[in-house]
Amino acid sequence: MRQIVDPRQNRLFDPFHGLFAPLAQRVLAEGWQAVFRHVVLELLPVSEMAEHFHPTIGAPTKELYSMAGLVFLADFQDWTAAEAAEAYMFRTDVQYALNLEPGAEVSSRTVERYQRLFREDELAGDVFEAVTRTLAEKLELDVAKQRLDSTHLFSHMATFGRTKLLAVAVKRFLTQVKRHAPDDYAALPEDFRRRYEPSQAQLFSGVKHAESRERSRQQAAEDLLWVIERFANRPGFAGRSTYQALVTIFHEQCEMAGGQVTVRQKTGGDVTQNPSDPDATYDGHKGPGYQVQISETCSDANDVQLLTAALPQTACAYDGDAVVPMLDQLERSGLLPEALTADGHYGRDENVQAAEARGVELVAPVAGRAPAPQTPDALTIDDFAIDERTGKVEACPAGHVPLSVAQETLPHDDGQTTTTTRVEMPAAACAGCPFFPQCPIDRTRAGRYFAQFTDQQQRTAARRREQDTDAFRERYAKRSGIESTNSGLKNRLGLGRLRVRGTGAVFRVVLLKLAGWNVLRAAAAGKLRAWIAQQIARALGGRDPAHSGQSSGQFARFLDHVRNVFPHPCRNPTNACRNPSNVASLCSV
Repeated sequence: MRQIVDPRQNRLFDPFHGLFAPLAQRVLAEGWQAVFRHVVLELLPVSEMAEHFHPTIGAPTKELYSMAGLVFLADFQDWTAAEAAEAYMFRTDVQYALNLEPGAEVSSRTVERYQRLFREDELAGDVFEAVTRTLAEKLELDVAKQRLDSTHLFSHMATFGRTKLLAVAVKRFLTQVKRHAPDDYAALPEDFRRRYEPSQAQLFSGVKHAESRERSRQQAAEDLLWVIERFANRPGFAGRSTYQALVTIFHEQCEMAGGQVTVRQKTGGDVTQNPSDPDATYDGHKGPGYQVQISETCSDANDVQLLTAALPQTACAYDGDAVVPMLDQLERSGLLPEALTADGHYGRDENVQAAEARGVELVAPVAGRAPAPQTPDALTIDDFAIDERTGKVEACPAGHVPLSVAQETLPHDDGQTTTTTRVEMPAAACAGCPFFPQCPIDRTRAGRYFAQFTDQQQRTAARRREQDTDAFRERYAKRSGIESTNSGLKNRLGLGRLRVRGTGAVFRVVLLKLAGWNVLRAAAAGKLRAWIAQQIARALGGRDPAHSGQSSGQFARFLDHVRNVFPHPCRNPTNACRNPSNVASLCSV
């Protein structure tokens, strides 16, 4: 049965004001706890969670707003399920943030159940967007200027080399064979069993030299294939996840050549890194694991800067492919910037055009290196006089008018088009032109002078020219500020190494940590503190919080005195009867 208490509903007496001294109340009002209670709590996806419970039948659930908030706080604060349960029951600042009354209880198993609901329903993304959009509105955030970057992170798994990966996959499967079919395990060759009896850390640990490492890797590959073939026709084993991991790793790491198994020289990044986390992939620069794309405001007019969009990915995902999904998310949240600054990985022409179609200027260096110039003072297509409306060449760098300009537009399978421009210049003009050695005009064997380029080449040449200016460097300098945000996320919130593994859990934790970072930043803004102070005063009916706290404490002590003089007639009084803030309990018997 669903139990839901709307956090926007005020109590007649707030029990927390009787528990905290005036200084403690001020600390709470200016910390993340007050932001969470008065801004975030009502945004949590309680209606989606409630679909898992019957409206009227069954035992009451834990209060759903508080449980959704606890899942948020557990990932935000990097708590285990046990630590989250203890905070729910014993930490009064957490109870204040979750709008709970003292005396609430929850088990770690219940916390894990609600975390699973968040993961299965993919609610963390909705929470991040709702929290970010609401905080941006309350802070009247200037989102016109933003910056984009990615940061790498590790899940809760060990990092293996290729030999160890093959060996651990075999050992994990043999462990299940030994447990569920000891006779089949005993029938395996003794030397084979002995090879995989050591712990995972000790498998093939005696190899020191390159040649012996290569032999060990080949041995592990042959063992992997032998196990796959031996148990392929055993339904009781072939359906197990550990056997499926064997098959996947074999196809990723090995190949058959002339009837012999060999280890691939190159595997790419989209391959299994550890059987315990089959979703993790590899980045050649940063290593195995995951990454997250983040965009952040960077306007000087803002009191604080907030993260505006987030896209968790596996490590092998290319940064350049994230621009369009990030722009879509920003557009969906109503936080689309006018200028988005990013490094060269994001700066390919397709992304610049996609951003421009949404009214966004992508401020990024051109991806890749510039072509080596044939001469020190080489001219480019950008030096030609080109009509911006039609894209046609009007004059060469020396001012000569072309004989002809032809354009051809060809469509692509993805719906985009490429326009190719072919320019013919007068032979008399080019033959005696002093700029011809530096010019991109080519002379044919027939003595004619042509230049051919695409619209993409033209735009790229213009961008390369622009990025060499001081004005571009000044605008681009804003991008480096996001590196400090990445560092803060890892050092303060533990984003660098998570307690979970698998895309579902990793993506949930990442998104809720990023939403928590926005809560921390917003709590430091004077504008939001003033708004929260108004909400607290309104909840107290215009009374001073400190005075109300003293009154509430005095009233609670008065109720205790009344109960001592007039014992409760119920042998087993309910929690509602024991609650000093529930005035109705005085007359409910």
